[in-house]
Amino acid sequence: MEKEINSRVYEISYLIVPSVSEEDLGKEVTVLKDAITSAGGAFIAEEFPKFMELAYQMERTIQNKKQKFTNGYFGWFKFDLPQDAALALDVAFDTNTNIIRHLFIKTVRENTLVGKRVVREVKKKIEHTDTPLVAKEESTPEEIDKQIDALVTE
Repeated sequence: MEKEINSRVYEISYLIVPSVSEEDLGKEVTVLKDAITSAGGAFIAEEFPKFMELAYQMERTIQNKKQKFTNGYFGWFKFDLPQDAALALDVAFDTNTNIIRHLFIKTVRENTLVGKRVVREVKKKIEHTDTPLVAKEESTPEEIDKQIDALVTE
């Protein structure tokens, strides 16, 4: 019971340098997973890193050299972890020279992703409502003035 009180759900997303080959990518992910497990973490969900173009150029100093990156492998983990181990795990990810950047946050256990199916269902419900959300016909300025006058006199 005490472990549950001191444990929180975290999510860490990370960006691995593009110089890691696809064959070695699994080994790098294993190193990251081992760091979480050795800190006392228990995995809830994860996504294996995928190669992607970055929205903007990122810089990281690695071995006293400033390096610039425009792409990398993006992945994430969601896990339970004792609160007192969170800082050490953050430092472990920060000192890993194969990680360009990472984000470590507290989150909830439930799935917070919204799937495409849910979005499609919401759009269908909006399209099939009886009352239109937007007026289909444009009113002339004179008609608008008459409607305003009618509202004011009431």
